[in-house]
Formats: sequence, structure tokens, C-alpha cells
Amino acid sequence: MKIYTYYQNINHDKQPELIDLWKISWSNHGYEPIVLNLQDAKRHPYFDTLNTEMRKISKEITNKEISDYGMSCWFRWLAYATQADEKFYVSDYDAININFPITEPTNKLHLMDFACPFLASGTPKQFENLCKAFVEVSNQRIEILKSQANHYHDQEFFQYNFMPHKNEFAEDLRNEHDILMTRNRHQFGGCIDPVENKICAGPNIGFIENEKYGVVHVSHHNIEILQETYAKYKKQNADRLRIDLIKNLLGT
Repeated sequence: MKIYTYYQNINHDKQPELIDLWKISWSNHGYEPIVLNLQDAKRHPYFDTLNTEMRKISKEITNKEISDYGMSCWFRWLAYATQADEKFYVSDYDAININFPITEPTNKLHLMDFACPFLASGTPKQFENLCKAFVEVSNQRIEILKSQANHYHDQEFFQYNFMPHKNEFAEDLRNEHDILMTRNRHQFGGCIDPVENKICAGPNIGFIENEKYGVVHVSHHNIEILQETYAKYKKQNADRLRIDLIKNLLGT
């Protein structure tokens, strides 16, 4: 089973080391981790449309030019659409597999942490349709989005358009585009807490033993929480801290 991530070099010097750890974590559980890049996205015939439209849409919503990082959030889905495999997983490269064995993906495009797109599955055609939905849905709801969002990347697309607390017709829109959005915080998306030596799965769940968890999301937000909560982490470099925590988690 293949899992893909996407990387653009936009001056984050610790990312290659993080990607290596991502590869190790997924390989340990039998997956074949593959890194795609901007050239993969450019191979798709929809690239120019996505590039032009999402720059225009973002500027109209936020009244400023979108960053290179912001555009990479859109391009990654088109890179996934250029692959030949029928069904596969995709993730951010800070999605660390602790104990998620090879599992057959669902038949729908599946976002596995609601509006946070750190882990998903689908087919190339489903990812292509998603990229077209980015443009279509955003343009359809542009006036509403201008009143709601001051930031618009892919996560905001899912949040403002496909989540019911932001759009009363979200369920209809998800069904129209055949997208499944779930959240199982007992298995996916929790945060490392090295002091407790457990995964913090959420306020209504609490802590889960590391070895019983599936995929942890060692995000910048995870590190911010640790630095706000524990004095010993406050002055540490956030990128270095993230790398060290993942290494410790994987025993590398």
C-alpha cells in the first residue's frame, strides 16, 4: 500500500529531516512512502487553471496575494491526481505512523480528521475532482467566504464550505462532491505529550498510550501547545524540538 506526501522547498531547512522520519514511520508498518513535488502537480492538465483560479480566489477573499506555502497546499492535491494507483493514502509529512497497519481505504475520497487534511485517502480521479471543487465551490460561495475568512488555504476550504458550523448546507455539498469526512481521535490526529509519554487525543478523550494509537499529527500547533504548557520547552527551537520528539517516539 502506497502513501504519498508533498514537498516544496520554501525555505524550511528542517523539512528534509522531518520527511525522512515520516518515511521511516510508514515503512515500519509496511507502507511504501513516496514524496511528490511541484513538478508532479505541473504534469496535470488542470494545473494552469488551478494556479490561476486559486490565486484569484484567495486574493478576492483575503485582499492579499497568497504565499508560496499557501499555493503548495492546493498544488499537492493535483500532484496526487497524477499517480497511477487506484486507491492510496496521502498525508502531511508530520503525520507519524505509530500503529496503523496496512488498511484498505474507503471507496470515497476520505478526509480522516474532519477539516484538517493531514491524512486522507482516495483515487487519482477523486483527487482531480477535489481540485475542480476547490475552484467551483469557492467561486460559488465567494461572497460568503469574503465575510468569513481572512485566510484561505485548503484547510479553510474544508472548514468554511464542508463543515456544518460554517455552512448550513455543508452535508449537501459533501454529498454532491462525494467526500467522506470523519474524525476518530482515538486513532488519528492526536498530539504528542512527552511529559506524560502518551498521546493527547482531545479534551473529551484524554491520554492514550503511544503504542495503542494509530497516526499522530506532530504539527506546529502540537509544538506550540507544548511550549505554552511546559516551561522546559519554552526556549527550545520549535523545529528542532519537533524533530527530537518524533525521533524519541520512533526510537531512532
